[in-house]
Amino acid sequence: MTMVALVPDLRAPIAKGWNAAVGSASLPGVQFTDPPGDPGLFGPGSAIWYVHSDVSTLIGGLSGLLLGGLHHPTLHGTNQHSSYTDDPLARLGRTASFVNAMTWASVPVVERTCDIVRKMHRRVHGTMPDGRPYDANDDDQLIWTAMTQAYSIVRAHLRYHPKPLTGSRLDEYYSQYAQFAIKLGATKPVPSTVEDVDDYFHDMRPQLSFAEETADLAEFFRRPIGSDPMTKSASLLINRAAFESLPRWAKRLYGLHADGWLESKPRALDAVATRMAALSFLSVLRWGLGPHALQEQALERCRAVSAPSLAS
Repeated sequence: MTMVALVPDLRAPIAKGWNAAVGSASLPGVQFTDPPGDPGLFGPGSAIWYVHSDVSTLIGGLSGLLLGGLHHPTLHGTNQHSSYTDDPLARLGRTASFVNAMTWASVPVVERTCDIVRKMHRRVHGTMPDGRPYDANDDDQLIWTAMTQAYSIVRAHLRYHPKPLTGSRLDEYYSQYAQFAIKLGATKPVPSTVEDVDDYFHDMRPQLSFAEETADLAEFFRRPIGSDPMTKSASLLINRAAFESLPRWAKRLYGLHADGWLESKPRALDAVATRMAALSFLSVLRWGLGPHALQEQALERCRAVSAPSLAS
């Protein structure tokens, strides 16, 4: 058997593992093929299509979850209505489904998906033990959730993408991701440039803390996730890279060393080793997955021509 004949066999388990991780749950009605000719919110050539088509978003998304956990009302509200410990892959899958829909789906699918998420958010409200209210549809929490993801995805993109965006294209990305919060109902101004986002996190830092629930979140993601040795090993690397990708001020709140891990003694080479290992892993993942499947479906939809109506 030739090496060429072996390639599909080598790629298949990579694709299977990826789909099991990020496709374990999906929001209802999310599809990327109809209606023909609809470019969605952003369309081909957009910054958000470029960034989200790369597997580095896996590290960015998890790092965003960790960063988001430093805002206790948001984390507490989420924990009261869903549990990452019971089925972390399902929770990851639902989040990925929403992000994918917003990025690549047609406008009608985006509108239906946002309506579903808004209805889900209506159940997520209450009062914390210290008396502070939480509400998933609150402007501040919608913006916090969107910005922690966007900011962390950009950090991972700059660190791990072979050809990362720069300059005004990063501003474009943030302005496009701002639509995630706006479409879910945010009425306050949403940060939409690199400068806006930096100012936003500077202003938010006094409101952030390392609560007991944050400690539980950190402890959970220091452990392997999955049912087989390969998935567990990959998850440990991704988890560590996600911690290491946090900004310094967030690492200090988590009580982490510069390498992004809690050790008895910090080791200067750990951050470098983590990045090198993650770079190698992501390279293999890119090779194994090939062209981004959802982006390919969206491209075909955009290029298609709507059939003429019977009335015309």
